[in-house]
Amino acid sequence: MIDKILSFVFMLCLWMSSVFGLPLSGYESRDLFKDSSFSNGFTVISQQAANNAGVPLGSFTYGENEELPSWMIAQWNSGPCLWNDRVESDRYTITDGLTKFVTFNPEEKSVSMRLNAANIYSGEAAGEYSWPHLLLEQSPLCDYNSMTETEKAFYSCSADRIVLSLDIRVTDFKPTTNTQGINAAQYLAYFYLNGVSQKEFIWFGVNLFDDRGYQDTYWALDEASNKMIYCVSTQDTFGGKNKSLYRNGETYISEDWVHVELDLSPHIAKAIKEANKSDTFGYEVSVEDFYIGGTNIGFEIHGNYDCTVEIKNFQLTSYNRK
Repeated sequence: MIDKILSFVFMLCLWMSSVFGLPLSGYESRDLFKDSSFSNGFTVISQQAANNAGVPLGSFTYGENEELPSWMIAQWNSGPCLWNDRVESDRYTITDGLTKFVTFNPEEKSVSMRLNAANIYSGEAAGEYSWPHLLLEQSPLCDYNSMTETEKAFYSCSADRIVLSLDIRVTDFKPTTNTQGINAAQYLAYFYLNGVSQKEFIWFGVNLFDDRGYQDTYWALDEASNKMIYCVSTQDTFGGKNKSLYRNGETYISEDWVHVELDLSPHIAKAIKEANKSDTFGYEVSVEDFYIGGTNIGFEIHGNYDCTVEIKNFQLTSYNRK
């Protein structure tokens, strides 16, 4: 009960600091992501293939800033290539013209992501291993082994608070074109919990949108990577089901931004507890054994859908007591 009260007080203070610009007394903080405004553009990564998985293909920039992009666009098995098959559009959009669209809004400092997954299957049912991803990724976040102990403390999963914040909205959603097969539109944020010893790894997810409805917390094996996934529930993410991007039995399409402010620390602790309960690593682990090594956000599952999600102010902030 005391932990819950302290957590509530912390989040209240955090909200007041973000709204009124007040410093959070008694804590030092560090933003873990670079370029949360997406102002430096993107590096496009190749799709999944045995000979070129994860290879940078080229950079897409739209400003006068000479800094290299901090964010990558990961495509995986998603039809035409955003780089090799890109078509001329406006200066803020990179697209293949059919399936994937990534657009920067300079006024909002936001990124709109559209994945027309239905286009991949031509009206057929989605296959189990046909996997159209469209992700914004930043990895690695740090060179953990070369950092000072003070720096490591902010990336460590044992930090006092690790707070996810972003604004998000679904601006368009077309229902599936085939009633058979897998027909899910799922948009998540993932954080890479890397083992300090370089042996352990957990996909730690936060559920942001799923057109199938509210999603509960789950702990399961990702067969594609053979790594375990822990995912926070819809209710925990938004502080209530009626505040999420799925309301009254349907996708919540709106121009209004929905704000997410979530302390990941207690949920990471639960993920570690699940790992020990299922003997995932064959030995006991703790939050001290992991650090935040990377992140991605976007469409993460196979299915027939055409969906557009827009995000801004995507940041992970770590807090430690002074």
